[in-house]
Amino acid sequence: MEVIVISDPLYFKAEARLINQLFEAGMPIFHLRKVGRNRADYAALLGGIDEDYHDRLALHQFHELQADFPLVKRLHYPEQLRKELDAKGLPSPSGNDVLSTSIHHPDALLELTRFEYTFYGPVFNSLSKPGYTGIAEADAGFTLPVKRTGPKIIALGGIDAGKVNAVRAMGFDGLALLGAVWMDKEQALNRFKLIKDKCDSDD
Repeated sequence: MEVIVISDPLYFKAEARLINQLFEAGMPIFHLRKVGRNRADYAALLGGIDEDYHDRLALHQFHELQADFPLVKRLHYPEQLRKELDAKGLPSPSGNDVLSTSIHHPDALLELTRFEYTFYGPVFNSLSKPGYTGIAEADAGFTLPVKRTGPKIIALGGIDAGKVNAVRAMGFDGLALLGAVWMDKEQALNRFKLIKDKCDSDD
């Protein structure tokens, strides 16, 4: 099962080094999402990530930085931005660009013809945002439709090593990690490896 890591929303010391270590440990895709959207800091963090991994980076903000980092081919459109731009005609992928987005209800899948995958959640109660109730907490029998068209659906919200099997049983194509990795940065690498190994061994 596919594993995606989303960045800590805030910047922290030696962040680029830890991101590089996560890539070295087998992280397939990394989503760069920051609160505050300071372009200079965002670009500086991008510059600290080894170019060998740039094709596995997805930008949530400052898509125009592709001009400065041409190896970055993944662009993420958060749900609100997607809705704002949809009436104007959201850009289609150019060249090898890969587009992703976010939804909070399966019905929205019908709107996502341009996207390779979408985050869907919160699935469980959020680890990083207390008070965000997960879908699975409200509906213990929740599963995605077996037959569906459209982008891959990636589970997001409250996912740790103990919930990998539940995510698979719900019919998701993969999972995204945020709080499980960043809540304890000294253990971020070990936590990621544990979850990645569990996803790989259950395939």
